[in-house]
Amino acid sequence: MKKSFGQNFLIDKSYQEKVVDSMNLKPTDIILEVGAGSGIMTTLLAEKVKKVYAVEVERDVLKLLKHNLSKNSFKNIEIIESDFLKLDIKKTIGVPFKVFGNIPYNISSKILLKLFGEIDSPSELLTLFKESYLMVQYEVGKRLVANPSTKEYSPLTLLVQYFSVPKLLFKVPRNVFKPAPKVDSAFVSFDVKEKLPYVKAPSLLKKIIRTGFQQRRKKIINSLSKLFANKQILIQTLKRLELSDELRVDMLSLEDFIRIANQSYA
Repeated sequence: MKKSFGQNFLIDKSYQEKVVDSMNLKPTDIILEVGAGSGIMTTLLAEKVKKVYAVEVERDVLKLLKHNLSKNSFKNIEIIESDFLKLDIKKTIGVPFKVFGNIPYNISSKILLKLFGEIDSPSELLTLFKESYLMVQYEVGKRLVANPSTKEYSPLTLLVQYFSVPKLLFKVPRNVFKPAPKVDSAFVSFDVKEKLPYVKAPSLLKKIIRTGFQQRRKKIINSLSKLFANKQILIQTLKRLELSDELRVDMLSLEDFIRIANQSYA
């Protein structure tokens, strides 16, 4: 197995069942599985849904996947031999689906960007999926659901929460995977928002978040000042929004960032 993908297969039956049971699956569902691996989860999903598109790129793992799937009579599994990050999902599937993935830790952020896009360039996939379920590194899982004023709170938090409502469903210990990773995992759900927050200039919001978190421990009057002609304009903006200029950027909620961006847009 190539180390670049860092795949770890979930081998514990109780956790396999817990994952499937938590996904609110229906017989009419279509699943896009990111990194099908050995096919264990693929078959468990196929028992519950209409169809599973199993995406896998690793050659050695593909051989194992095909071998394992040949042992059963499932007609509703289609293997897609492709790098998920390069896959034209809309063209390949083209109908509404749910996302599932026990994803490699080292590309988890890239996968999230593929699914959601950026604040100023949303993914076209948002019209096709409304639910996603991903196994991620536990520390990443905590970042995805973090609240303001916590060390886990980050631009990734705001990106994911702009597009969805994430929930850390449960922690998964490292010893239920093979090979066992060095850290624990988290199974996280994402409910895509039916309507995104109103933002006058998404590119400005993105810039404010990115600029602010470059100096997350500074007061916003300092960390955001470079985006304004002078500090007085920023002070007046914050005053109109009833936000203290003593706040640090990591104390602002997503709604606060949006309000600052909308108020600042001319």
